[in-house]
Amino acid sequence: MNVTDRRIAEWLFLLTFAVYAYFFAGGGWNQNATFDLTRAIVERHTFAIDAYAGNTGDVSFGRGHVYANKAPALAWLAAIPYAPLYALEKSRGADPGNAQLLTINAYLCSLVCVALPGACIPAMLFFYARRRGFDPRWSAFVALAIALATQLLPYATILMVAVPSAALLLFALTTRRRALAGFAAALAVAMNYLCAPALLLFAFAGPRKTWLRYVAGALAPLAALLAYQRICFGGFFTTSVEVTDPRFLTHGAPLGVMQRPSLAVLYAITLSPYRGFLFFAPLLVIALFGFLAWWRRERIVCAAATAVIALFVIFNASFNGWDGGFGIGGRYLVPFIPLLGIALLHVRWRAVAVIAAAISFAINFAAVAVDPQPSGSIPRPLTQYLAPLLLHGRFAPAVPITPPWSAATFTGHTSVNRMALDEAVVFSRHSPGSEASEWASFNLGELATEPGDARSLIPVVLIMLAGGFVIARLATKSARAT
Repeated sequence: MNVTDRRIAEWLFLLTFAVYAYFFAGGGWNQNATFDLTRAIVERHTFAIDAYAGNTGDVSFGRGHVYANKAPALAWLAAIPYAPLYALEKSRGADPGNAQLLTINAYLCSLVCVALPGACIPAMLFFYARRRGFDPRWSAFVALAIALATQLLPYATILMVAVPSAALLLFALTTRRRALAGFAAALAVAMNYLCAPALLLFAFAGPRKTWLRYVAGALAPLAALLAYQRICFGGFFTTSVEVTDPRFLTHGAPLGVMQRPSLAVLYAITLSPYRGFLFFAPLLVIALFGFLAWWRRERIVCAAATAVIALFVIFNASFNGWDGGFGIGGRYLVPFIPLLGIALLHVRWRAVAVIAAAISFAINFAAVAVDPQPSGSIPRPLTQYLAPLLLHGRFAPAVPITPPWSAATFTGHTSVNRMALDEAVVFSRHSPGSEASEWASFNLGELATEPGDARSLIPVVLIMLAGGFVIARLATKSARAT
């Protein structure tokens, strides 16, 4: 690996982090529950979120207490930056329950625990590609396209597990240090239960003599997860999903949430304009054509990655909450996007990939600019919600949205999510037009304009153009040297 390639990786990381950090998508049940657990750990030294249960509907119950119905590791990690923030704010007499302070704290925690690991993904992909002899220009393009032209972009701005678990899975598959691979895969499981098959399958992606190191690395995160489940729910293997709010459970279903997969759901989570994973990132369709070449080159690694992807899809198609509630593009499938990035490296139709990447970027940039969490009641979020808001600052009142009157209050070209971190129903604590609701989501450019102003996107566009230009020049330099 030459010096220029290292500089490319550094620029990939910096550019991606700058873009991710520019946006904050605001509150919602999922991220509110995660941040509630973080607050409970730091402020009250407990795992129970009894004091914050009114902030979210994503709850579980155990031993007379209320808990977040999430795998806990993201909240654990968020406690690391939140602890000094809380101590500093308390020392200055600030109220940690203030809605605007909650927004700032959740944003800063998401920077450290979501945007930062997400920004490592393109750098890891680039290093992986260069070690295997791919052209530096193509390697840099694929790395940046995966980071900015897929659902990694909008979900990197939310305190959710999709992006950090994606980074952990990519690291676990590509690192040569097997103990760290085991640790990363197990931490992904403690953060996102859906990563459990990857923990097992990635053990076989390395040499047999390294299996013991892989297992040893996995022990600490798994032990912490089992201890958490024993403390909160009474059993080492009782997950938060099994004791979640009964409205999320199906009577008699395995684990309370599994059902028979159907072709209709498979279409909905892959190709439909409602929650189609591939609809919201056509670039990933092109990536599918790289698996055969990847298989010929690295059969064991490709087989492990393919099995993980297939199991994610099968689970999502079998899950009673397959649509993911408020969100775009099949959020349960986001963790394997970097694995599709490896397949994309092997695609020969590079001109087609560039066109698909441009379309994918436009879609996902619209989502991150406007609102990555459109109501689950909107049949076509891109054309009925995101595009009209970005272009006109409003969407049609006839669009079915929850609640029905939101079309009159969710206005603006950018950052329209009005749900704060301290409410489970939008406007239940903060009225429309209040600072708490107007700044519940934001981008940094709005600090210089005003909430919802399309001009706030100009700085981030300039950042992307400048960063892309530098990366392209460095990649060309590296190619000439090679």
